[in-house]
This record gives sequence, C-alpha cells and structure tokens, in this order.
Amino acid sequence: MPEIELLWSVDDVIEYSKRWALTHGLLCLVPNECDQATFVPYTLFPSCLSQKEFEFIWNIQADYNLLYTKISQNDDILKKALESVIPIDDFVARLWNIYLSCKTNRQQPIQLDIYRNDYMYDTQANDKSQTKMRQIEFNTISSAFAGLTGIISQLHKAIFRYSIRNCTIRDIELNSQQQESSDHYVNFMVNNAVENAAKAIAKAYELYNNPESCILFVILPNERNVCDQGALYDAIQKQIPNVKIYLKTFKELVNEIQLNQNNNLCFKNSKEEISIVYYRAGYIPDHYFDESIWNMRKTIEQSNAIKCPTVHSQLAGCKIVQEYLTRPNILESFISNSHTVEKIRSTFAPMFTFDTEDVDYKKNIALLLSKPDNYVLKPQREGGGNNVFGQDILQLLSDKKVQLSNYIAMEKIVPPVSRNCLIKPNGKHLINAHVINEIGIYGTT
Repeated sequence: MPEIELLWSVDDVIEYSKRWALTHGLLCLVPNECDQATFVPYTLFPSCLSQKEFEFIWNIQADYNLLYTKISQNDDILKKALESVIPIDDFVARLWNIYLSCKTNRQQPIQLDIYRNDYMYDTQANDKSQTKMRQIEFNTISSAFAGLTGIISQLHKAIFRYSIRNCTIRDIELNSQQQESSDHYVNFMVNNAVENAAKAIAKAYELYNNPESCILFVILPNERNVCDQGALYDAIQKQIPNVKIYLKTFKELVNEIQLNQNNNLCFKNSKEEISIVYYRAGYIPDHYFDESIWNMRKTIEQSNAIKCPTVHSQLAGCKIVQEYLTRPNILESFISNSHTVEKIRSTFAPMFTFDTEDVDYKKNIALLLSKPDNYVLKPQREGGGNNVFGQDILQLLSDKKVQLSNYIAMEKIVPPVSRNCLIKPNGKHLINAHVINEIGIYGTT
C-alpha cells in the first residue's frame, strides 16, 4: 500500500472511527454488564497482504475443507492420529468416547462444518516455496468472527474515505485481473464470510426437510461476543425468513431439551424439533463443568439433528491431527491430485510430536533445548493462550510431571512487523504500535 496523507489529525480519525464502530455494530458486551456494550478493539488501518498470496490460500480452501471432512469421517486415520493423546488427555478421551458410543447408531448422515483456516506470512520461508503463507491452525468448532470481520472491513473503507487524501476504494473479486493497490487505488477484497456461513446453514436446514423445525446456537454463559453471533443470526434469517433461532447455554439445555421417540431433538415444553445445532461453546474442558453437560453433548450427538460440528469433526481439529498431516504420504491418501497435495503441503510449517518411539525423539528434544526461541509448543486446545514459547519451553521440558505427548512442536513463524494504531475501549489506545498479522480463511462443507 502506498504512503498515505491524512486529511485530519490522528485523534480526529480515531474519534470518527469510534463513532462509526458504535453506529454499525462493531461491538461486544461490557464484562459483567449484559445490557451495556462497547466497541471491539480494532486497528485504525487495514493490514496489507499481496493479492497473489491471498488468492493462493483462498483457492486451496475448498481442498482443505474436503480434506478435513474426509479425515473426520475416517475412523482409522482419526484413531491413528489421536492414539498418543487419548490415554493422557481426559478432554480428548471424553470426546473420543462419545464418538465411539454414537457412531454405530448414528442416524444423521448429513454433516455441516464451518471452518476457519488461520495463516501468517513467514518472512523466513524458502523463496522457492509456492507460498510464504504458513498455516497456524485449522479451526473446526466455533469458528468465530465471520460477522465482525465483515464490519471491520467496512470500517476501514469508511476511514479511508474520510481521512485519506486522493484515495479511491476499489472492491475486487478473487482471481480478478485488477492490479495491486497503487497511488490512486486501494484494493479491498470482498468479505462475504458471514453470508456464506449462513448459506451453508440454510442448505443444511433445507436438507433436514422440516420447515417447522428450529435452529439452536449453543453459547457460553455471560457471552460477550453477541454481535458477531448476532450477525450470523441475522444472515440466517435473511436466508430462512421465518425460522426460529434459539441461543442457549449447555446448562439451560440440560433441563430444556430431550430426544423424542423418533430420536429427534426437541424442546420439552414446546415440542419444537431442532434441526441444526451450531456450537459456539464446547471447545475447552471448562465448558463441561459437570457430568450433566457431557451427557447433554452425547444426547445431541446421537440425535437426528445436524451438528456443526459433530464430535468427530471437532476431534479432526486437534493440533496433533495437524501434525499428522505433515507426515509422508498422508495427504496423498486423501487427495489424488499431486498439484493440490503440493499446494497444501507448501502451507505447512515444520512440526513434530513427542512420541518416545519415534527415531527422531532424542534429536527433537535436543533441538528444543538448544533453540527454544525457534519453536512453539501447542497442546490439544483451541486458542493461542495455551501455547508455550521460548524459555517456558525449557521449564516444561524439565518438569517430570508434564506429559510431553500432549503437545506438538511447531517451528516458529516470523511474520513481518508493521506499524498501526490499536484502538481500545476507555481510551487505552496504542498509537504507532508495532503489530503482526494473522489472516483467517473461512470455509464450509
């Protein structure tokens, strides 16, 4: 992106951006205040990524979608990938046991998935590689922010129109022949993530074939991210105008839903049939705070309702599955096209596990001990807050109580550093901050 000249002071632009964010729903609830909202933290300006790199990861997303769907439906591969963590990770083991107990009597053949494939640009990637984009993780449950990212894209366009001299916004479609941003044009990729997610849910609703049924969002108690969920809610109702959509916590569901004699999932009082269960909860152990929650997850799984995701699709999103796919000939067992295999493989960062029977086990430990800053250790959990970096890796390796098999090691990605303004509620802004960027590509099957 070319250098920009502001028509207004930075403070004026920030005030304009906050008003725009509040007006257009770039919001979340204030902690512990269910009736008060504030804007979601955001960058004042968009981050840059070459159109070539963006189109590369976009164009392989459909192949990634199909790959993970196939993995989730392959008992042997899923078991092989997870066999080292099931004995030592109670959360993964509980999900696996639900999968085993339900698979023989599974009544619903339709599988609905909304994925998000997260990447960073790696400055240290080999120049001969097809791409310098490296996969961070592949999310198979609660792939959030499809709603808010579209609003942020519109916010950045509004800021440019308001504050940048001689700037023309140009929305471009993927694989178009339009050029990169120039002195006269700034290109924005069209963001239809929430609309496409809603279309996938609407298609599943159609396939369920009961126009009187309702849709269920399973959410967290004291949920703050209501506007992102609300954007998907609204987009679904545009696709299915008269559908009822309920937002319920696991705890509420324990007393409110049951299976009827036909194995349909229904509300006890109204007898309304639930056609689709969309999870925005259930991805970490803390969400299952007592046995009744686990029983409810199993009840939903064995019902006729279409799940987004199923338990086996959630398991396919474990980090150790991500590592398993980097091993020789695994991709080839799912994908016949060698060019597609190479494109997907080019997005992998080097990874390894801590299987003591692996011939490279001692070498890998020595590598971490000598260069801990070059790696990140990831457990089988959603979210980067569980990852281990740098000197903390050495402490983890020295702790005899730690089950290293529950982690994968990934070579650390070194993204480019840029400058931006981070806008936060209550005036806690960071002006001219150094930032790094991650991009998520959404997909559905």
